[in-house]
Amino acid sequence: MGQLLRLEVENFKSYKGFQTIGPFSSFTAVIGPNGSGKSNLMDAISFVLGVRSTHLRSTNLKDLVYNSPSNENTKLSNRAFVAAVLKTKDGETTFKRSITTSGTSEYRINSKAVTQQEYNTELEKLNIITKAKNFLVFQGDVEAIASQSPKDLTNLIETMSGSIEYRNEYEQLKKEEQLAAEQSSISFNKKRAIAAELKSVFQQKKELDAYEDKKAKLSKLSTEHMLWKLLQLDRKIDKDNAEISIHNSQIEERLSETKNAEKQVNTSRKSQAIAFKELSKADKNIKLLEKDLEENQPTLVGLKEKLETSTKKTLSFQQSIKKLQDDYTRQKTVVDNMKSEYQTHKNAKRRTQDSWETSFTSKTLSLDQNPEALAEYYKIKAITDTQNYDRTQPLKEIGQKISQLETKIQRNEKQKEELLKQIHEKLEQERKNKEQVETESKYLSECLDEKEKIEEKIKSSNSTLNKISAKEFDINDRLKITLKEISTAKFIENESKKEKRSIEMLSALKRLFQTVYGRVSDLCKPTQRRYELAAMVTLGKFADAIVVDTNQTAINCIRYLREQRAGKATFLPLDSLFVNPVNESLRRAHPNARLVTDVLEFNTIYDKAISFVCGSNMVCDSVDVAKELCYQRKLPIKAITLDGTVIHRTGNITGGSFANVGGTSSSLSKWEKSGLEALIKTRDDLSTSLMELVKEKNSLIPVESLQVQLSDCETRCLTAKETLSRTQRWLETYSLELKNLESQYSSVCLDLGSFNQELSTLEKNRDTLSAEIRTSSQPAFIEFCTKYNYSSIDELESFIESKKKYSSKILSHDNVISKIENQLLFEEEQLSYISSELDRTKNALTELEADIIATQQEIDLIETEAGSLIQKISISRNDYQEKLVIYRNESAELEKTRSVYVEKLSSLDLISKMKSAKESELGKSLDLKLAILRKCRLEGIDIPLKGGSLSQIQISLANVSASETSGGQLVDTSSIDINPDYSVLPQSTRKVFNTDAEGISNTEELEKMYSSQISLLQNEINSMSPSTHAREKLEVLQNKLNDSDAEFSTFRNTAKKVASRFALVRSRRLELFNGMYQHISLAVDKFYKILTKSSLFPIGGTAYLNLENTYEPYLEGVKYHAMPPLKRFRDMDLLSGGEKTVAALALLFALQSYVPSPFFVLDEVDAALDLSNVVQLANYLRVRSTQLMANGLSSNEEVGSTSLSEESMANSGETTVSDTFQFIIISLKQPLYERASSLVGIYRDQGTNSSSTLTLDLSKHLV
Repeated sequence: MGQLLRLEVENFKSYKGFQTIGPFSSFTAVIGPNGSGKSNLMDAISFVLGVRSTHLRSTNLKDLVYNSPSNENTKLSNRAFVAAVLKTKDGETTFKRSITTSGTSEYRINSKAVTQQEYNTELEKLNIITKAKNFLVFQGDVEAIASQSPKDLTNLIETMSGSIEYRNEYEQLKKEEQLAAEQSSISFNKKRAIAAELKSVFQQKKELDAYEDKKAKLSKLSTEHMLWKLLQLDRKIDKDNAEISIHNSQIEERLSETKNAEKQVNTSRKSQAIAFKELSKADKNIKLLEKDLEENQPTLVGLKEKLETSTKKTLSFQQSIKKLQDDYTRQKTVVDNMKSEYQTHKNAKRRTQDSWETSFTSKTLSLDQNPEALAEYYKIKAITDTQNYDRTQPLKEIGQKISQLETKIQRNEKQKEELLKQIHEKLEQERKNKEQVETESKYLSECLDEKEKIEEKIKSSNSTLNKISAKEFDINDRLKITLKEISTAKFIENESKKEKRSIEMLSALKRLFQTVYGRVSDLCKPTQRRYELAAMVTLGKFADAIVVDTNQTAINCIRYLREQRAGKATFLPLDSLFVNPVNESLRRAHPNARLVTDVLEFNTIYDKAISFVCGSNMVCDSVDVAKELCYQRKLPIKAITLDGTVIHRTGNITGGSFANVGGTSSSLSKWEKSGLEALIKTRDDLSTSLMELVKEKNSLIPVESLQVQLSDCETRCLTAKETLSRTQRWLETYSLELKNLESQYSSVCLDLGSFNQELSTLEKNRDTLSAEIRTSSQPAFIEFCTKYNYSSIDELESFIESKKKYSSKILSHDNVISKIENQLLFEEEQLSYISSELDRTKNALTELEADIIATQQEIDLIETEAGSLIQKISISRNDYQEKLVIYRNESAELEKTRSVYVEKLSSLDLISKMKSAKESELGKSLDLKLAILRKCRLEGIDIPLKGGSLSQIQISLANVSASETSGGQLVDTSSIDINPDYSVLPQSTRKVFNTDAEGISNTEELEKMYSSQISLLQNEINSMSPSTHAREKLEVLQNKLNDSDAEFSTFRNTAKKVASRFALVRSRRLELFNGMYQHISLAVDKFYKILTKSSLFPIGGTAYLNLENTYEPYLEGVKYHAMPPLKRFRDMDLLSGGEKTVAALALLFALQSYVPSPFFVLDEVDAALDLSNVVQLANYLRVRSTQLMANGLSSNEEVGSTSLSEESMANSGETTVSDTFQFIIISLKQPLYERASSLVGIYRDQGTNSSSTLTLDLSKHLV
């Protein structure tokens, strides 16, 4: 049921008009040549069975309509249809699909219009599934079926099995299941979080009670702590006020003494200022005179150099004037000659014009105004030239030769003129170069003379400079020694002052802080004098370091020094110093070496500071001992010898500098004031002598300047030599070029004579030929001469020829005249330029001579003034020395009074700083008290008061009523009126006060006790953080928990329902897919064995399918593998084309066996098969089709060369209904189509340009 009986087409693709194709038997082969329309038959079957146009090699339906008319008069149809007549249980059923004029499809079943869905449904009832295309295989698709991807094979199985219908529902339910599970999980987590939060609320209520108890304890302890701190501050304020009063009385006493000393200083300063003023006046007078003298020297040198330069310029100008005069005379001659030549050519041109005007009559001259006559002449001339071609052609050749010769003659004439001009130019250049050689030779001689003079000056200046340098070196050496001695004296004096200031600063710190012990150098001393230098080197920068008890004391001392600007110091707090333990074996390292700490005497309480400074350093008796310890025994120490040499841990050796310092320190007592003043006087005398030498040196012409002049002169000499050599080479070159030009000129003259002679011969020949031509042409011009009144044509031709020559001569004269005019203009400009240069040079020479006279007068005047200035300077220097002695005496007196004043002032400054320090401490104490009271008010700490109230304390600093203390700080006076009640403090706490070391220790311990207890309570309170709304929060959370539980139940039920639906859809989809897969996985191997077995390979090949996902196979791919007989396993892509085709056919037959369509259409599936496989395929198709048609065929009957038994067909799993199957195969291979039961032949009708068909029943001819 459902077999295809015949096909009716009209205007479909290459099928023109209405045609019936068929009938089709159970095994029909479609044959025909390429391009006849076989594949269009395949498209017609696919089209009528509902396949989309995109699979029919077309983009839209209109492309399927026949559109190739056989002649121009045939109209194209815009409609087409295909009808398939199928055999059904009701007889015949016609399925028809048409293409309308609008380009859409129309579906009919037995002439009844239906929808596409209804159409496809009726086809599916016959097992013709359009989507799966289980009834056809297109051309070229057979190999693609075997090579398709696993996923594509899965999609094909899903389509044919029907499981694809559940795909969308499956995916939708899967998303809903995931969403329901996610919502259920979120709801459960929410419920669990609420339950955990509810549990924590009960714990918060317990913490609230403990929190309130600890707050009460903290309030009581904070009140006691604040009262104790206020008590300490009040005691400190009373003590500071008492000390400030003592300092005020001391300041008044020191202030009176300082004023008396200041008066004495002012008196001495005035005397010194008067002496200094006189001394400065004398010194200024000397400097002014010296400045005038020095200012005149450069002017004098410049004027002399100017005079020398001007003299040289005079000679140069005179030479230039002589040269310019010669150039002017020569250029004047050139201009006159050119003017004469210019006039000659003008006259020649005028004579040519006059000769032309007088040579011809007015009748002939008027021919130029008659173009018609000339046109007629040239027309007749052309005719006669044609008639006399044998004469005119040679005449033209002669004319071309004459023209070429004239061109050569003109070119040679021009070349002759150019050569002549170049010869004159080279002669002029040769003359100029000879003059230049003479000038440059003279200039070179002058440069050499100048070089000798400069070398003499350099030699003289070097000699004088060496003498001055020797004196200067001696004075500098003496001055250096003097300055060093002065520096040493001043250093000792400054060190003494620095030491005094350091002692005063240390005394102030000891008065302020009882636990400041002193400097390291004061706290220890060497056991023997021989160790003093080694000990000083060891202490180094820590010698002046101050030892204190604690780190806090050091911070307070540094704060004091910063506030008072009292200097800087290093502090060593004993409580925070880290000291490495000393290696005891070092004490026994060498009998002549010992630890530095062992040669120092100090109190044991300073042991930590001394050990920190000295470390493991060792004192050695000699350098050899130190080297033995450090280099040979490699001890990790720093070794110091008795003479100050140091070997560091790195191995470096230093020494000597410390010894000098020690010597300087010990020699302090040897220096006295008078010695320092003598050194200063010696320094001033040496400085004066040095300045005199410098002035003498500066008065000399610098050797560097002379060297520069010498270098410049040598450069000029070298340049002059090179220029002279180059000019001589140019002169030789010009001579050679001149000879070459003269040779070229002679050659051009010879060529010119030869050309003229040849031209004369050619002209004679031309005249002879012209006469012959005129004679023969004379009759043709008789009428023309009569018409225009010419005696003969010779008259006109003579005029035309003469006019050409005249025009050529005039043009030649004009060119020459124009060229001479341009050259004359240039030469006149040159003459004008030379004349102006000559006048300018004469004027410059006149001005230069006048300038030389004026310069000489200025030199004489300056030399006279310089002599007068030297005498004045000598007198002024004597006066300066007398006033210098007076100034030094006054300076010494001022230094004495100033020293006394500085001492008094330092004492006053020390007491003032001590007072300021106490005032600063008092201000800080008041600020601290105010800060504590403000803190009590802000934090609500209720302290007991005897007087006043905390409400007096301003919370904002902007509203504080402040008065400025002497320390410069702002103090709130409201804190003074508040009197706390200290009686509530414990007796033991009130007794503690930081008046001594023991009191400070007790104070620190008590402060630590209060701070630790308060901090402990505060941390406990901060860590508790109880909630004040625990009860209200408990009720809210209980309600939230109930709601969350209900929500979770709803989501869980929804998830169960969705999961149940999803499981049902998945089960149905899996059942359909697995049903077909199980069938084809068994059938494909059987079909493959049938198609591949033979007498040589009776078993055949193997083919099988594999699932990539066995749980849900439709989600992944299905892999298809085939192994031909006696071949190992390989991928499908590596099989040959024939092997792929056989594998694809086995898969197609397996798929078709599950959903068997009533017919199967194959398009050239045998294209890649060899002969044996084609025969195998043909026999298989024949057996199947004949067996199905005649159900009683013998099982042993042979068909062709291969027999296929009924048993093999039964084993393939196929349905054997006698009227449900047929094959329609398109093939070009004879072994296949000759075994078919019928043939449909398709050919191309060239007359109509369309496809036509023929049908042949082969069943009668089967063997």
